[in-house]
Amino acid sequence: MSLTLKAELHEADTMSRNESSPSEGSISPRRGKFPVEDIIYDRIIALIMEKHLRPGQRLNEVKLAAAYDVPRSRARRVLERLKDEEIVTFELNKGAFLSRPSAEEARHVFETRRHLEYAGLSLICERATNGDLDLLREHILAEQRAFSEQRRDANRLAGEFHDLLAQMTKNPIFEKLLIGLVRRCVLIQSVYEVETNSLCLTSEHSQIVDAIEAKDAQAAIKVMAQHFDHIIGSLDLRDDRERETDVYALPR
Repeated sequence: MSLTLKAELHEADTMSRNESSPSEGSISPRRGKFPVEDIIYDRIIALIMEKHLRPGQRLNEVKLAAAYDVPRSRARRVLERLKDEEIVTFELNKGAFLSRPSAEEARHVFETRRHLEYAGLSLICERATNGDLDLLREHILAEQRAFSEQRRDANRLAGEFHDLLAQMTKNPIFEKLLIGLVRRCVLIQSVYEVETNSLCLTSEHSQIVDAIEAKDAQAAIKVMAQHFDHIIGSLDLRDDRERETDVYALPR
């Protein structure tokens, strides 16, 4: 990565501010008990999903606090939250690092996510509103533009489609579990993707939304199964792959 974590976080903040109104882009309270921590968390997640932060990479607590002009304790809380979601691991006397899943763990994570998304689609077909469908279609248009323009946020938008599906189950526990798995799958893709180019599957996203609109859970699940087959097909999950050199790990 050519930029430091601090510079990338600042760049992500600037991009967000340019896309928002002044009141939305400021770090004044906007949601939650600790809004700045939410902002830092959101930026780190965005950088992971855009593959600018990689498995094995260190997240420096001091630089993170300085980037947002907050006490280290608040930066630490963000890292602890990421640890609880198994996105970050702490190494004694070394600090916080993005998790690097093993090939076996990767297979288990994708298997769990696959079946959880199937169950989620059954709920969504029962509960989705016209507003939900409009939001999904609007998001797919944004995905398509990002991929056609080869923008850096294309991967993030593709992942956020699944976040939206999780929200539309109308079940906060289900939503939290599924979004956590989506984040972990992004880390897995960063390690095990055979090709480094973005995998554009927006047409399958559209087919999933069509099935949801028709309230046809079986059709939605069938398309989602194909969707997962394509994603997993882009990965090399051989057991010996994980023993290859991790180019993203810091020197010991």
